[in-house]
Amino acid sequence: MVHSAAGQFSGYLYQCDRALIELARTWFKNPQAELRMECLDDIVIRHEGQPTECVQVKRHKNEGELSPTGADLWRTLNGWCDVVAAVGDSPLPLLRLVTTQRVGPDNPLSVLRHTGPERDTTGVQRLLESIAADPQAAATTAIWRARFLQTTPAQRASLVGTIVLDDQAPQPARADADLQEVLGIWKDDADHVTAMLQQVRGWWATTVRQMLDPADTRRVSVCAAELRAVVDHLQSSYGPGRLPLNSRLEELTEEEIARYADRVFVAQLTLIGAGPETQHHHIHEHHHAALHRSRWLHHHYVTEDELAAFETDIRQEHQAVASGLRDAYRLGRCEDDAEEVGRKILTGSEQAVVGLTLRQIDKRWIARGTLHALANLALTDTRPVGWHPDFQTLLTASQAPRADVP
Repeated sequence: MVHSAAGQFSGYLYQCDRALIELARTWFKNPQAELRMECLDDIVIRHEGQPTECVQVKRHKNEGELSPTGADLWRTLNGWCDVVAAVGDSPLPLLRLVTTQRVGPDNPLSVLRHTGPERDTTGVQRLLESIAADPQAAATTAIWRARFLQTTPAQRASLVGTIVLDDQAPQPARADADLQEVLGIWKDDADHVTAMLQQVRGWWATTVRQMLDPADTRRVSVCAAELRAVVDHLQSSYGPGRLPLNSRLEELTEEEIARYADRVFVAQLTLIGAGPETQHHHIHEHHHAALHRSRWLHHHYVTEDELAAFETDIRQEHQAVASGLRDAYRLGRCEDDAEEVGRKILTGSEQAVVGLTLRQIDKRWIARGTLHALANLALTDTRPVGWHPDFQTLLTASQAPRADVP
């Protein structure tokens, strides 16, 4: 494991977690502020196009003490010298070092742990200047120390004067607890909390990828108000009596669609002449409805009896549509095209069931997807759901396989 990048990867994940927490904290102070990553600093908070806060993030497995001569501090100061050069004559933004290390009361850097007019950073500036000029100091920090001394005394005074040390930052194991607190996610149901945090993290992973991908021009920053909107939506989605929904239904890949090729409900669509695009649409709704029903059952958000009652209602609505059209077809009272009759049964059934809701969920694809799940059981169900007027005979004759997965 000599060449393992696990440490670097862990550090980057920690930085991403901290960026999400910083964005959440920002919305209380300035909901229109924006966050960027890996530009001027690890994390940059901006307002009206100008940086207001630059954040460096340092994580160590062991707490330890932040040393005035250590590489962490001098690497950070070197980065902040870039900020000094970038802003020119403009005021420096707040410069924060978030570190899992501690800064004890006897540490000469301890004055930087707080802000306010009473703090005097002159002594810290002199200390850093003496360390920077010390020929006996560690060679690993030599380039960074030289860079610090290349700034003017006024620039160094401004730089040190805007530094805030945020020490003893929580380790990654506490990230979810911190995130829950700062987002204000308080639910009696622990499973709801977990599900909400997972969805926030999913949104954040996509957002970070977009910000950091130079080939993706959709965004370079994220607004604090956007995170607030995400959390507000989740809070309402997980309200009392509501069932959790994925905020976005991902499109299925061709490989995922192909896995449904031998399902009974797809065979039913083929019997009525549904083309590939139509089949893909129905497979998509069936897939996501089944995924949600499974998740709700697994987490005990619904009971099997509640789902069974929902399915009974869907069967009833389908039967009301299908029986009339099948009778008309067999009695010769409508066109003699069985496939067209089947398409009318499917369309009418879908229109009939979309008014049915499970709890407070009014997403129409839940009912339509469940309708196709019932159509998948046509070979074994006592009250089979189907489209073609002769679907049972045709399915049995073709020996359509796999009704095992609803």
